[in-house]
Amino acid sequence: MNKLHFIAVIAVLIAACEDKSTDRTSLNSADKLFLQEVSYSNHAEIVEGGIAVANGNLDTVKEFGNMMIADHSPAQAELESLAGRLGVDIPSTADTAHQSRAVLLQSLSGNVFDTTYIGGQVRDHKYTISIFDEELQYGNNLEIINYANKYLPMIQRHLKEAQDIDDLLH
Repeated sequence: MNKLHFIAVIAVLIAACEDKSTDRTSLNSADKLFLQEVSYSNHAEIVEGGIAVANGNLDTVKEFGNMMIADHSPAQAELESLAGRLGVDIPSTADTAHQSRAVLLQSLSGNVFDTTYIGGQVRDHKYTISIFDEELQYGNNLEIINYANKYLPMIQRHLKEAQDIDDLLH
């Protein structure tokens, strides 16, 4: 997790402690951060998954990339629909760190690509799980909490599969 994301998460946690509402339709700072970070994450997984399909060395890595596209595309479509209903603008691309990593990944091939991509997937899914956990603990909006409950098992499964592939690569 980069420093900017870490600082944002800490600020949200502090605000969320005082930001719980009895109106479960309102959005607090944890809800807003969740929408933003999950949108960034979904976009990154879709883009990097496409690069894995094209540049992956092992079939397992290519299959993982296909799974990222297949799973995160509908998750993003649902997130966009949810954000639209709530009147919240969310990012339409990955964040700049993931955009830079995508450029790097496009230049790699073979085992170097596989280890770089999968190592990034392990880190990203751990971070994403922490964002989901924070939403479930501090979020206020029931629709967003339901989204988090729906997709957290998928993110946990992705982490496990990425870790299994990472173990094979090392």
